[in-house]
Amino acid sequence: MSAISTIRNLGPATEAQFAKAGITSAEDLREMGADAAYRAWLMAGLPAHFIGYYVLVMALQDRPWNDCKGDEKKTLRVRFDAL
Repeated sequence: MSAISTIRNLGPATEAQFAKAGITSAEDLREMGADAAYRAWLMAGLPAHFIGYYVLVMALQDRPWNDCKGDEKKTLRVRFDAL
């Protein structure tokens, strides 16, 4: 199993937080997808933060975190608010 911090944009601090949510590998995170993983994050009592959410989405798409703009960012905001 690979560490979450091996995924682009995600470092040791994010990895430690996901461990609190019971997600301990990059493979598990990828399999869950951004929405389910972030829902687990929230259910673990970790703070909600829109930037962290869209960084996760970009990371799972192997894109730079700051690649999220315009209509895509607006769409992700709606998804985030629904979580």
